[in-house]
Amino acid sequence: MKKIVILLLLSSCVANAQQIELDYCLNQVAIHYPLLKQKDIEKELNEISKKVNQSAWLPQVSVNGQASYQSDVTQINMPGSTIEPLSNDQYKMYLDINQTVYDGGLTKIKNELQNIASLINNSQVEIEIRNIKQQTQKYFFNALIAQENFTIYRMSQSEIKERIKVLEAGVKYGTVKQSQVDILEVELYKIDQKIIQTVFNKKIAIEVINLFTGLSVEASSNLIIPTDITILEDNFENRPEYKKFDYQKESLDKNYDLTTSKLLPKVNLFGQGGYGRPGLNQLSNEFDTYYIVGTKLNWDISSFYNKKKNKKITELQKNSIDVQRESFVYNLKSQKITFEQNSNQLIELIEKDKKIVDLRINISKVAASELDNGIITATNFLIKKNAEIQAKQSLKIHEIQKIETQYDIKLLTGN
Repeated sequence: MKKIVILLLLSSCVANAQQIELDYCLNQVAIHYPLLKQKDIEKELNEISKKVNQSAWLPQVSVNGQASYQSDVTQINMPGSTIEPLSNDQYKMYLDINQTVYDGGLTKIKNELQNIASLINNSQVEIEIRNIKQQTQKYFFNALIAQENFTIYRMSQSEIKERIKVLEAGVKYGTVKQSQVDILEVELYKIDQKIIQTVFNKKIAIEVINLFTGLSVEASSNLIIPTDITILEDNFENRPEYKKFDYQKESLDKNYDLTTSKLLPKVNLFGQGGYGRPGLNQLSNEFDTYYIVGTKLNWDISSFYNKKKNKKITELQKNSIDVQRESFVYNLKSQKITFEQNSNQLIELIEKDKKIVDLRINISKVAASELDNGIITATNFLIKKNAEIQAKQSLKIHEIQKIETQYDIKLLTGN
């Protein structure tokens, strides 16, 4: 039963499987990640908010009504006067209309601020997507290592099976002990266990990749090892965080413009039309219609008091953002140096790995021949064979880690 389970797991790793590339997965993250919907929401919210701001230029209309009773009213007591005293109960229903003529650029600045706020929010979405790309990249390379280990284990299995066939012939003719075959059989089971682990490790990594990308990559898919990429210069301007700093500074400038717009006069046209008792003629006690039209100027002179202070506050806040950006770039450069040194180290290790693998292969070939001829035991052969396996794994891991480091630098620089 155990053999059947192992064979089923191995069958999922067929050679003619689906071909998957890292760049394709990363592009799918930028298309599929759920937080991208926030961009559409932000776009709609931005448009609605600007329309709300723009509505300040529409006529502002209000309907008002009032009924009151006064304990006393103005009376004119002159000899021969026929002016009827006003009634103690008075009524008024009127319509007020205000139309902005000049707002000192207030609405325009509010719309510009709204655009910048939307850009800042979108930058935050881009930062989150970058983090998911980084995780996707990590799981892809983990799956690659599992895939390469699987290949190495299968090749080792094949060679051990060949050795078993030779030893079984020796057992048949009494020249080899059965225990030597058993030792190799045990090793096959151990490799089966390692293969099971690598298959599940790859499957787990693939499932996470599917979650991040929206793809339906199968565990049997063949992940293509990416090619080497050129190490990029220290240019981080494509990073979403870098753009966010620019938007924040621009937002501060617009907020300062907003405060300075208060220094400018505001001009409105107004009108009022109504019906009531009394009307505009305060000497008439009859219900009457009336209207008033005119223009109004409003200039808040006291806004000048804090102009210089607001300017200083804005400059200090912008300086603070510059310091944050400088610190951010400093940290990125230090990370890039670390990645580059790791890459250089891996290049040197790979050169040594290749030489070690060549030597280990030759040593294993000699050991296999010696095992077939009864010169050494199965245990001695496996020691040398396992050393070959470890050397091959070390080479593959270092090769994959080198490319992973290059992609880390690419992502670090915002490319």
